[in-house]
Amino acid sequence: MKYLINILFLLLFCGQAWGFGNGAIPYEDPNFTAAESPVTLDLVGDLTTEFDSGESVFADSVSILNTGKYDITIEISFNGKTYIAPQTLGPGATDNGGAAGARTIRISHTGNDSGYQVKAWSRFAGTMFTTTGTVNTNIIDNDTEPIDILFAENIGSFILSADTVASGLTAGTLVYTFTANSGHGLVAGDEILLLSTDRSFYATVITAGATQIVVDRPIDFVYLAGVALIINTNMAVDGSVTPRVFKMQAGLTPNFIRRVIVTMVDGTSMDDTTFAGMPALSNGLVMRFVNSFQKTIFNFKTNGDFAQWAYDLDYSDKRPAGSYGMRSRITFGGMEKHGVILEVSGNDEVQFVVQDDLTDADSIVISGQGNKK
Repeated sequence: MKYLINILFLLLFCGQAWGFGNGAIPYEDPNFTAAESPVTLDLVGDLTTEFDSGESVFADSVSILNTGKYDITIEISFNGKTYIAPQTLGPGATDNGGAAGARTIRISHTGNDSGYQVKAWSRFAGTMFTTTGTVNTNIIDNDTEPIDILFAENIGSFILSADTVASGLTAGTLVYTFTANSGHGLVAGDEILLLSTDRSFYATVITAGATQIVVDRPIDFVYLAGVALIINTNMAVDGSVTPRVFKMQAGLTPNFIRRVIVTMVDGTSMDDTTFAGMPALSNGLVMRFVNSFQKTIFNFKTNGDFAQWAYDLDYSDKRPAGSYGMRSRITFGGMEKHGVILEVSGNDEVQFVVQDDLTDADSIVISGQGNKK
């Protein structure tokens, strides 16, 4: 993460352009013995390290050479789990097949010591596709977990008195209830967060009985009995005396934050000189990264500041009644954007710090989007 932040700093303040180059990984064993067989080459993991980009990288091409005097067996996997039919490679034989999208290669001994050389390379992080009339785009692996996380402040807690029951696959097996200790303090409209080692469940309370709580979405996992959180995701709060911190963390597996979405709703019209519909802020809404060090990434004092750092900014008018709106998208991934993603792992936090009185706005909600590593 330190390296990503350093690159981000250069991009933001020095105007440097940065992108992915070619990455290549060589593998060689001139004396491949039965004790070493089978050997599995992790192309995705090794090429990711080569790029040092945090992206999952497929091999565009793979070159395999039998450098020994006896046969070896080659198997290629495109998903890291199942392999295509094994291929025998004789002495001195080469396979320079395209193998685009290869993740792992398994090499097996066939009874006599031999040798091999393998070279895998990739030009891009992720899978490249081209759509006529648009910019070529890198996409993430199709087997990683997408994430959408609301930045939230912790305003209380309650005790989950029993493990939750995970919903099934059909409508009749969806579960919307869990049990809390009596005196839980929950009321309809509260936002709650159930936590596991590497998962979290956000929901809004619909009804709160003495111990039974009903929420607005199916519970998707078995969350163990214990402490759960009452949270607030609306940043329209007063942080002028004591700053209010809204944050997101990853859990066991790192989160790759590729973009941040900001939405504001206000009864007063907005423009680039205001913050929502309020006058420009004195102290600002700070976005920062925190782990063993702290780094402020942005400080937004006006709506125009979102345009300055994100470029993507839109307003919506009352139609004809209701409220005014503003939305902004801050994209980290992509060479034409900030060029790097924000990797959040372990005790890392990405925070938004409210340092002014924002209560005149109806709502200010920010989410992080990306994928698990």
